[in-house]
Amino acid sequence: MSLFFSKILIRVYQTRKKYISHRNFILLSSLIVGLVTAVAAVFLKWFISILEHQATRINDWLSSNWLTALLPMIGLIGSYLLLTRFFRNRLQRGVTPVIRSIFQRNSRIHKRHTFGHMLTSGITVAFGGSAGLEAPIVYTGAAIGSNTATDLRLSKRETMLLLACGTASGIAAIFNAPIAGIIFALEVLLIDFTIPFFIPLLISTATASVVSQLLYPDRFHYQLTVNWPFKALPFYLFLGICCGLIAIYTVRVSEQLDTLFSKWGLNTKSLFIGGALMCFLIFLFPPLYGEGYLTIVHLLNGNESFLLEHSIYNQTTEPLFMILGIAFLVMMLKPVATALTIGAGGNGGIFASSLMIGGLLGFVFSKLINITGLVPLHVPSFIVAGMAGMLAGVIHAPLTSIFLIAEITGGYTLFIPLMMVSAISYFMVRSTDAFSIYHKSLAQAGLLPDRSHYSDSI
Repeated sequence: MSLFFSKILIRVYQTRKKYISHRNFILLSSLIVGLVTAVAAVFLKWFISILEHQATRINDWLSSNWLTALLPMIGLIGSYLLLTRFFRNRLQRGVTPVIRSIFQRNSRIHKRHTFGHMLTSGITVAFGGSAGLEAPIVYTGAAIGSNTATDLRLSKRETMLLLACGTASGIAAIFNAPIAGIIFALEVLLIDFTIPFFIPLLISTATASVVSQLLYPDRFHYQLTVNWPFKALPFYLFLGICCGLIAIYTVRVSEQLDTLFSKWGLNTKSLFIGGALMCFLIFLFPPLYGEGYLTIVHLLNGNESFLLEHSIYNQTTEPLFMILGIAFLVMMLKPVATALTIGAGGNGGIFASSLMIGGLLGFVFSKLINITGLVPLHVPSFIVAGMAGMLAGVIHAPLTSIFLIAEITGGYTLFIPLMMVSAISYFMVRSTDAFSIYHKSLAQAGLLPDRSHYSDSI
């Protein structure tokens, strides 16, 4: 498939000068990259959602999750075999290698990454691995953009542009959030922004969003139309502080477990130890299964008992406090489960996990305040605000977080609270970590440009 696509691009390159200017050709290329990336992302999300519903049916049939708690091990074994046998440990995982390719390899990414991450992450998450698909989809989109530019014999800067288009289109397709996709590419990939860059990015993300709406209408989306009362302002500020603290905890857990698994290496020891621990955690806390978006959707719709379904705690006589306790434990264990998934040989990322952790934090926080009777808080508003704050802190991308949540909630009703929560969380984490979880290893190796240090004075 990749070879066939390359031959088509080469043929296009040979004939394009007769019919189209170079500027328009770049715009057309960005549209193609957006289209191909969106189709890949939508297919992967659609495939995962189907299997996720099947897992729910199995749990309903057995009235327990003991069987689905074992499924993630199957996914890990499949991903491990692909990574070690088929790709021979040459398939790098995460967003960091994409950024490294920009500064070290002239934005060139090997063709194996155009399909490898779809295979390994699809197997990992489809069988319940506790990680997200955003990082693999970002890498896939970046690889599609990079290889498109390479086959079309474009310049270094144009290759970086199409790489950014693929990255932005992946985010746009998953969430139907074109603006967030563009900002993510600029904010996380550390690309110098110029006006000529903006138009191709806009075209590629708009194309990805259209494909998403046509092919994947069941994407994560929640219509939020309730205005926020001024008396809730202090609680949003306090939520931002909580997001900052939990984001620091999440980063620390991820880094420590990543260091541990790096010492072990990718082998059967890490596979079975990490996989067994992850399966055990999923058995104790079923919401840890998969990406976690299904849990957030249920909480946004008021189905709080979902946290107890198919678990050993389902027969409690004090459901409210048990629900809050389970939500808190899932929130604290999600970064552990994600790190175990990736360390054991799975392919996934921290993006979705951060959103889930933030949503659970906002849920627990607002419910506890409502119990005290101080101020009646709108729980869904605090759930989405927590999602923005946590994402801003973990990946150091406050603008991406603000616009992503604003777009997936169908408007900008909570724009001011989102800004406050994200900013507080971001600056709290920045006070302890100058670089994000994506950039830290690159900064330590001296690979980031000097401008990445500009915010040290803020």
